[in-house]
Parts: sequence; C-alpha cells; structure tokens
Amino acid sequence: MISPRTTAMMTLDNLLQGYADVTLPDIEVQGISADSQRIKSGDVFIALSGYSRHAIDFVVDAVNAGAVAVIYDADDSYCKQRIPLLAKQLDIIWIPVKHLRQVSGEIASRFYGHPSRQLQLIGITGTDGKTSVTHMLVQALNKLDIKTGSVGTLGYGVANQLQMTAHTTPEAIQLQSLLFNLQQKNCAAVVMEVSSHALDQYRVSGCQFDIAVLTNLGSDHLDYHGDQALYAAAKSRLFAMPGLKARVLNLDDDLGFRLAQQYQGETVAGFTRQSRYAQQALVYLVSSELNRQGLKVVIACAGQMLEIQTGLIGDFNKENLLACSTVLLQLGYNARQIEQAMQGMQPIPGRMEFFPAYPEQPAVVIDFAHTEQALAACLQSVKGTYSGSLTCVFGCGGDRDQGKRANMGAVAEQLADRVILTDDNPRNEDADKITRQILTGFDDPQAVAVIHDRRQAIETALQQAGEDDLVVIAGKGHEQFQLIKGDRIPFSDHFVVNQIREGQA
Repeated sequence: MISPRTTAMMTLDNLLQGYADVTLPDIEVQGISADSQRIKSGDVFIALSGYSRHAIDFVVDAVNAGAVAVIYDADDSYCKQRIPLLAKQLDIIWIPVKHLRQVSGEIASRFYGHPSRQLQLIGITGTDGKTSVTHMLVQALNKLDIKTGSVGTLGYGVANQLQMTAHTTPEAIQLQSLLFNLQQKNCAAVVMEVSSHALDQYRVSGCQFDIAVLTNLGSDHLDYHGDQALYAAAKSRLFAMPGLKARVLNLDDDLGFRLAQQYQGETVAGFTRQSRYAQQALVYLVSSELNRQGLKVVIACAGQMLEIQTGLIGDFNKENLLACSTVLLQLGYNARQIEQAMQGMQPIPGRMEFFPAYPEQPAVVIDFAHTEQALAACLQSVKGTYSGSLTCVFGCGGDRDQGKRANMGAVAEQLADRVILTDDNPRNEDADKITRQILTGFDDPQAVAVIHDRRQAIETALQQAGEDDLVVIAGKGHEQFQLIKGDRIPFSDHFVVNQIREGQA
C-alpha cells in the first residue's frame, strides 16, 4: 500500500475550514488516516464508526503513534459518551465535524490537493462488466498515448500493472491517497470501478468525475441493499454527481433507459445492441461474429462504421465494447482513433479467459460470473461454440446474498449439459448448506455432481470432457485464494487448469 503522505503540508485550520465550527490552532498536518495502524507523527486521525467496532476505541493507539488531532462525528452518540473520559487521559485536539462519513472524502481530497480535478476521472458502475470495461479503457487509452491508471476489483495502478486493494472501491480517505499517487505518477486519466456499496457509503465523496458509465443493473448485493429499488437508487447516485460532462448509459438496460430519460440533453451518451434504440443511441452494434481470433464487431459510432477484431469471447463483451467506444467518443477521440485503439482488445485474467481445445483436451473458459445474470450471459455466449457438450463448474460464496443461489442453479441446469457444484469462498458458512440451497433451483438435482474440493471438481470436469467439448469454470475468475472458515488459502482456477492441461495434476 502506498504511503498516505503528500509532498505539501497543510495547517489544521485550512484543512477543516467550512467543516469544523471550532477555533483551531495553527498546526501543520503531515498526514491523514482513518486507520490507527497507519498513523505517523503529525497526522490527523479520523474516527469513523465501523461495522463491528468504532475507530474512537483505537484513539489511544493513534495518539501513541503521533496523531496531533482527532476528528469525530459531531452527532455520534458513542463518541459523545466516550470522549469526555478519553479527553482526561489524552493530550490531543478533539474536533467535531457534522456528517463526518459524508464529508471525510472531501476533507481528504483537500489535503491531497484535489487530485481528481487534475485527472480525467471515469467512473463505471453496474452489476456486471465494471472490471472488463475498466480494463478495456485502460488498454485503449494507453494505445492512444494517454497514461492511464485504474482503481477497481483487481487493484490499483498504471496501465493494468496493479496492486491489490481491500475493496472494489477503496474507503474515502484511502481513495484520495490512491488518486494522488496516480497523479504523482503523471497519469492523465483514471478509470474507476464504483460499487453500489461505495456509493451508499460515500466512498467517492471528494471525487470530481468527468464521465459516469452504467453497464447494466442485475440482481446482486440484495443482502446489503434490501431490495432491487434501493440497489438501483444506490447506483443512480453516480449519475447525479455535479460536474459530469457525460453520462454513458446502456439503453438496453431498464435503469439505463430511465436515466437517459431523466438526464436528457448533451450529457447523455447512450449505447445499444438493439436496433429499436439505434436512433436514440450515439453508438450501436451493427453486426458481430465469433472467429478463430475472437469476437469481431462492426459498430456505428456517431454515424461512422468501426470494424474491430478482438481477442475477446462472450456475447456480453459486445456491450462492453460498445461502452468503451462511447466513453472514448465522449473523451473527444474520432472514429478512426477509436477503431485503432480497440483493435486486438484482450480480456483480463478470469474474465471470459479462453483456453482453446487441443487433442484429447476440451476448450476451457474461466469467468468471474457469480450472479445469475452473469452466469447466464457467460453460458449463453459460449453455448454452441463447440459441437460437443457444455460442462459448468461453479459454486456460490458464503456469507453473501443467499437469494441468488437457487436461481444460479436453475440457469446452469437450463444452459449447460452437465453441472458440477463446488466450493467458491464458503467463508464462515457450511459448504453443504450452500450447495443444498443451489440444488433447490434444479428440476433434476440427482443429475448434478457435488465435489466440494474445487481442484478435484475442475480436474473431474476436464477429464470427462473431450476436444469437441467446452468446460466453463465460473465464480472465482482472477481470484488467487479460497476463503474458508477465516483462512485465506492460495488457489487459482487459471493455475489449476494450466497444471491439468500440462499433465501435472
């Protein structure tokens, strides 16, 4: 993780002007953090409430590490209860700020010199496709000689050379630190995945987005949001942010279409695969084919035809290519520049990652699909590609939305010829319970093989398939671990498939 420090210092009163209603001393702030373990001498500690603990409980650690001030929520009842006693024990400045969670990103942005204002910042939200579109845009912009960074599921970094982060969209203060770091590395643009959790929790507070993108809205994270309407409302917050120059919207998606109607005018840039919306769209799909190299598309882009050959597979990648083209158009590139930048587009590891068939070995696709919508899109896009059978290996994560499990089972039974259920990050849940819930979605659960050991499940699928068959391994994609009962066990679908195909199983 990068250092949260900046090359410029700021006084405490300048940092909190407009946020704190108390008189503050003229003290230099050398850093800012909401994590007591990252505090260094001269830093300010922001004490936010967490899901299981409150950061105010770690203020002693922050002070011992050298914190010069503690910012807390002025309306937080737990802080009001704890601080009088702590104030007697600790010689430190206590600063109440109203609505602290909502404004902590703005405060951090001020400390780092408002890095997002110095960048072309593109925010991408949606149930599926965020990571793929981010990866595509970074590829394309770097081909156009625009040094581009990204922040998302796969981590953060420049030109898809990424370091892992804990969340798809990092916490607000860390996010401003990452943007500052990318700015310091001379990035001109940053593409960021913006999750519904991040929007609901104000993690992108302080970010000035130039372009907001909606890939689609399916069913996911209902364990957190409660229902589909609240999930859609969280996603919609990205498009209500002030200062947006463009809203890139999937007109084939109900939410995308509604947002296009809501934000009519020059800021709306729609894309579509359906001819019925072609007149309303800036970019639309004319034709597509899957050849030996991958997916080839013809796209109408602001009235001009683009012919793009990629190394991608998967029907849904057509939408991802449309989204990418539309963003590039909104950034001011012409049709020929977009066409050249998108030639040879490659998938990210674990996103419709393709292993071609060879003698006595089936073709294999590894994909991150972990929702019913994504699994259906994955299986539909490859079904019929090979003359033989289609096997699907998948599971469902523990401690996550249980409502999708039976639905994913129904999708797999409908679209695959053979299904093997296995473990996919069971976390603290019983793996047998998870598979039983998935099996309730099958009309014929007796036909389903259950092999909890994921390596053994993959090996079984590949051994039972031939060179005319296709095996889809869904759910984990790029992940390099299994989460089981609190343990993080190294595991990679990609590595296992390569080992088995090379005869090293």
